[in-house]
Amino acid sequence: MKKLIVLMAVILAAFFVMPVMAQPALTSGADSGVAKLSYGPDKWIDLHLLFQMQYTNTFIWDQAAAETDSDGVWASDFAPARMRIMFNGQVAPNLTFFVETDIHKPTATDNTPYDLWLQDAYINYKFADEFNISFGMILLPFMHHNRQSAVSLLGVNYNTQTTNFPESWNAWRDFGVEFRGLLANKMIDYRIGVFDGIERDANGPGTDDDINPSGLPRVTGRIQVNLMDAEEGFFYSGNYLGKKRIVSFGGGVDYMKEATQGTDAVEDYMAWTVDLTVDYPINPNMVLAFQAAYVAYTWSPAWAGVEDASAYFAQAGLLLNGQFQPVLKYETLTREYATGDDINTYLYVGFNYFINGHNANVKIEYRHPMGENDTTGVTVDQADESGEKKFTLQAQIFI
Repeated sequence: MKKLIVLMAVILAAFFVMPVMAQPALTSGADSGVAKLSYGPDKWIDLHLLFQMQYTNTFIWDQAAAETDSDGVWASDFAPARMRIMFNGQVAPNLTFFVETDIHKPTATDNTPYDLWLQDAYINYKFADEFNISFGMILLPFMHHNRQSAVSLLGVNYNTQTTNFPESWNAWRDFGVEFRGLLANKMIDYRIGVFDGIERDANGPGTDDDINPSGLPRVTGRIQVNLMDAEEGFFYSGNYLGKKRIVSFGGGVDYMKEATQGTDAVEDYMAWTVDLTVDYPINPNMVLAFQAAYVAYTWSPAWAGVEDASAYFAQAGLLLNGQFQPVLKYETLTREYATGDDINTYLYVGFNYFINGHNANVKIEYRHPMGENDTTGVTVDQADESGEKKFTLQAQIFI
């Protein structure tokens, strides 16, 4: 709780103090968040805030009871989905950095304190549009969907069933170095990196000697072909609101040698994906946003006892008059256990209302499990939380 109070005090101080300090930068025509402070030639720092407040109502099954709709309760909750402070800046020509924090409510107990997390932290040097180097804690360059900014998602959240690949740190991040750029008149977008992955115990001989005995790092990368506009930024967007014409397809690979699933057994882990992204203005008052991806996993450290898994999703939204956007999403995940397949399938129906684009909006979404079978012999929507029906109302502010 003390961390939360201190953080809110910092935010309030930033609102009242930094805009005064940053007047020269704000009046120069440069884009800025809450405040942009220049402190020398080619040196500046910019502050942004993201606040997503959610109300959720979830049907929780009673596992000990018979399998009927009456054997469960609807549980409601108000909680912030994301409370992020973002700092990006420049310390020399072409040398920039980005740091992002987040506050999460732990899921184990409703009354536990909020945790302050480091979400992203990297330094980027741009040699040219064709070649950038980033170093730090990086959102893995695997698929378009997982590399998207949380500010501009089509729904209230990512399609987490599909993007359930392992990370060494937090939410698809890992420490390492990434090389990226745009080639062939920005038609080819490449992003490839070398990351920590699952490390061997660096403290000497011990119980972890059989984990990654070769000590090789993780390799993750993707290539995207842009048929229309390029996506120049470090993060992609999942909903451009008509500001770009995106028609692209790509693929990615994520590989770790001799990974573990929490047991003595070690095997090479690999995942691969293909994806398609369309974000195109049909006319001045109508924008189509469509995205689909398929992912295949072998020996993922994310799931104990799963040799192979596969997942796919498709989502579409139609922006009308720049303000109203009905959304439809579908995703499924299949995990292959020795005792049988575990299949989780969802259908989402949502509606977005944009007060001021991604700076201020309200989203409503309902998630419905499709009732496939899992390894326990009962339907997934009655077997675990992956099958819960869920209603979400979210309000977003981004500055």
